Amino acid sequence: LGLPPELRRSLASTNIVESMNAVIRQVCRNVKRWRDAKMALRWTAAGMLEAAKGFRRLKAHKQLPVLKAALEKHRSKPEDAVDQVADAA
Repeated sequence: LGLPPELRRSLASTNIVESMNAVIRQVCRNVKRWRDAKMALRWTAAGMLEAAKGFRRLKAHKQLPVLKAALEKHRSKPEDAVDQVADAA
């Protein structure tokens, strides 16, 4: 994607996701009986909100617009390829 080195370094680790998952697991262990999928989603959301309290700012947070632009550019490429195939047909 051609991202700046600081942003690549920040996003190269899965620690952010693993930390959030650990908090969700900790919150959800209070549930003794899961009733349905909606209940699981509510408890997962509650765990995410709890995890968000401990989040710190991403070191390369000022470069997130660069990531957004790169992802949008990358996302638009397959659509162009599909359009070319449709035009050829």
